[in-house]
Amino acid sequence: MPDLHVVKKEVTRALAHEALAGLGCTDFGIVVLQGATSWDDAREGLAFNVTHDERDAPFAVDDDGNELTNVKVSFSDENDYLAFAWAVTAPNSPLLGLGIDLASADDFGQSHPAAERFIKLIFSDDEHRIAEELPTGDRALSYATLFGAKEASFKSTSQPLRTWYQTHDQELSFEVRHFSMTMDGTERGEQRDGAAQRAMDHMGIGHIDVHYTRVENMALVIATALAPQHDAEVTHGIS
Repeated sequence: MPDLHVVKKEVTRALAHEALAGLGCTDFGIVVLQGATSWDDAREGLAFNVTHDERDAPFAVDDDGNELTNVKVSFSDENDYLAFAWAVTAPNSPLLGLGIDLASADDFGQSHPAAERFIKLIFSDDEHRIAEELPTGDRALSYATLFGAKEASFKSTSQPLRTWYQTHDQELSFEVRHFSMTMDGTERGEQRDGAAQRAMDHMGIGHIDVHYTRVENMALVIATALAPQHDAEVTHGIS
């Protein structure tokens, strides 16, 4: 049995509430574990199982293996840490998808040999300005937060994408780098008329809200893909 340590429970509970309260969820949460050896360690006690599709994206199933479309799940691991987020939605909830990411500041610090090259490659000019303005007090952690936001945003599309492929043959192609952060805590496809934005339109995603906090020397970021009609009040985003 692994020696598990639940990391900053109060912090992750607050982040889950900021991101998911008011979105028509009957249950939701975030847990970060240190020393976990499998995803099952993170979802212990929850009334659903988790499996993966052909793109390795997680989704919830019942004991008979039937997909639970009202349950949104996402995982992330970084070094010895594992993060798991879930939300059980009620009918008419605007929440279409959920993504979570852990990003280490060490990967964006001066001691990392490829950090500066990667920073120049992955971030837009606007995002460089956002990194300078984020109240993290640490340049490397600011870039980790922005990268985690891109990754979490990408992950939040996994369930809408799987739903799309169940009824359509058309390929939807977009990448992590196509997601661009704004200071109001939302995500928009970098190319408004490009493949990324067309994919969001096809999947019915109006916008993606991003919330973050710090866990040890990492950014913990959660992204919620929302239906177009939902006008969420962002309380803790990239701002």
